[in-house]
Amino acid sequence: MGSLIIRVLFYGLVKLRINWEHKRVKHAIERMWLRGISVREVEEAILKGKIAVQKETGLLQAMFRRYVVVYDEKIYQERGIRKVYPVTVKVP
Repeated sequence: MGSLIIRVLFYGLVKLRINWEHKRVKHAIERMWLRGISVREVEEAILKGKIAVQKETGLLQAMFRRYVVVYDEKIYQERGIRKVYPVTVKVP
């Protein structure tokens, strides 16, 4: 599973940093555990999933395989970093 603090993935020229320490991530980790979804599957969904924006909250959601990952994203172009804060994991 690796370090749950911050995972750094390289996607093209941009680093993708998933912050598992943020206060809102506790809910996402609980949902992942209940639904049997691993950290690697969440990372794969964020990288490869179909992305949509939720109108009510402004959060992003990545639909991939049998689940949906809802997350907040901050992009720092000068550093070339995408910081991702998972909020929840849903199974439609």
